[in-house]
Amino acid sequence: MSGIEHVVKRDYIEGSVYALPHDQGEHARLLLQHNLILRTLNHKILYAPVELQDDDWVLDSGTGTGIWLEDLAKVTSTKPKYIGIDIGSNLFPRASTLPENISFETHSVVNLPKEWTNKFTLVHQRHLIAALRRHEWESAVRELYRVVKPGGWIQMFEMRIWTSGPVLAKHRDLLSKLSDDLGMMFSDIAIKLPDFLKQSGFVDIHKDTFGTPLGAWANRDGIDGKENLLSLFQAFKTPILTGGGYGVVGSEAEYDELLEEIEKEVDMTPGSTTLWTMFWARKPFANE
Repeated sequence: MSGIEHVVKRDYIEGSVYALPHDQGEHARLLLQHNLILRTLNHKILYAPVELQDDDWVLDSGTGTGIWLEDLAKVTSTKPKYIGIDIGSNLFPRASTLPENISFETHSVVNLPKEWTNKFTLVHQRHLIAALRRHEWESAVRELYRVVKPGGWIQMFEMRIWTSGPVLAKHRDLLSKLSDDLGMMFSDIAIKLPDFLKQSGFVDIHKDTFGTPLGAWANRDGIDGKENLLSLFQAFKTPILTGGGYGVVGSEAEYDELLEEIEKEVDMTPGSTTLWTMFWARKPFANE
C-alpha cells in the first residue's frame, strides 16, 4: 500500500518503530495525560506495596518527560536513587533542575545494562503501547524481571480501550490496522500483560482498571481526556498516512475530518471513556 502525501509537522525518532513523535507537542500531551490520570487515581502514584529507603534504587522505563519519577520523589520522604530511561532524550528534564538522586539515561528496555541485574527495588513502566512490537513486549518484561531485585516490585500501566460511538470505533479500527502492520499490540496489551508477567517469573500479580471520561459533558476531566485523545490521534497521523490509510482514510483532509467528527461525537455522547489498567507484581525470593 503506497503512502498518502501529507505535511509532516512532527519530529519522530528515526530508525525506531515508536509510532509517536518526540517533540514539544508530545511533551505537552504527556503532561496533560499524566495530570488527568493522577486526578483519576486520587493522586496515588504508587500501587506496588513498597516503602522506599535511602539505599533503594528505582527505575522508570519509558520515562518520557520524567514527570512520574519526579512526582514519586516529591511524595517519598526518603532519598532513594531514581533512574529514568527512554530511547530518546528530547523530553528529559534539564539536568540542572534535578535533585542529585534523580538522573536520566538513554537505553532500550529490551536491552538494559548487564550491571543492573537484581538492582532495583521498584521498576515502573507505562504508556509503551505504541513503542513495542509483540515479540519485544515479552523480551522487555523479561529484562525488567532481571533488573528487579528479589522481593522487589514492578508497576505497569497501559491503555485498554476507548469507547464512544461509531466514529471513534472507526478510528479504533484504523489504529488496529496500523498496529497489525507494525506488529504492535494496541488491541490486547492490557489483556496479555498478566501472562507476560507470569511467564517472566513474577508472582503476586494484581491489576485494577480505571476510566477517564471523554468529552465536554464531563467538564474538566472530560475536556482534558478529549484533548489528550485528539492530540494522540494527531500524533498518529503520519504513521497512518505513511501506511496508506489502511482502507479507512484516503487523504490528509479525510483524516483531519475524522478527528473533527470524533470531537463532536465524544462531546455529545455521555459515557464516552478511556479505560486504563494498572498492574503490579513481585519478583520472588530465590527460596520461594
